[in-house]
Amino acid sequence: MRPIDEQLAILMQGAEFGDEETYRVMERELRERLEEGRPLRVYLGVDPTVPDLHLGHTVPMRKLRQFQDLGHEVTFLIGTFTGLIGDPSDKDTARSQQTSDQVMENAQTYIEQAYKVLDQERTKIRYNGDWLSQLTFADVISLASHFTVQQFLVRDNFSKRYAKGTPIWLHEFFYALMQGYDAVAMETDVQIGGTEQLFNLLAGRKLQESFGQRPQIAITLPILV
Repeated sequence: MRPIDEQLAILMQGAEFGDEETYRVMERELRERLEEGRPLRVYLGVDPTVPDLHLGHTVPMRKLRQFQDLGHEVTFLIGTFTGLIGDPSDKDTARSQQTSDQVMENAQTYIEQAYKVLDQERTKIRYNGDWLSQLTFADVISLASHFTVQQFLVRDNFSKRYAKGTPIWLHEFFYALMQGYDAVAMETDVQIGGTEQLFNLLAGRKLQESFGQRPQIAITLPILV
């Protein structure tokens, strides 16, 4: 592997968190993890809410490829379960829920499209329906016990909807729990996402700690408007 300083410069390039303190924390933790001298477990999750990946997806995918080229273990996670709800992070109204058949139909082309950026020989493909569908209602209650309603309502999109009186559906809160549990299920070191995903990535850190795991490093990148 390349020297740690060189890896760190490449991997943190373009990362954006909205404040310098979060940047410094993530950079420090990434350095500490790199100093262990082992391949890190890194992933990007994409929900098949539409039939095709789009240009915006290539931003975090290119960061994933950088980790791959530096010798780290890369997983491209297809959200076959989270896709049933859809991420509310950047939405001012609730998404229309999809059926399982719609999600699986949309997911069919994602792998082939992902290989236009990622190295097929070094990419693990996983589906979060494999573990999320196995959770019991008691498991979901346990996950929810680690968060407060206030934590969700201070999120920009939810706070705006609350102020306007626009409905915020209870199932939308579960999305962050499910994405957070992905990190637990895969015991990841690093998760990559867009800047609007930061709350979800930090939820993964919190849940990993509650399960006795080291919290993952979150690397968020600007979204394409």
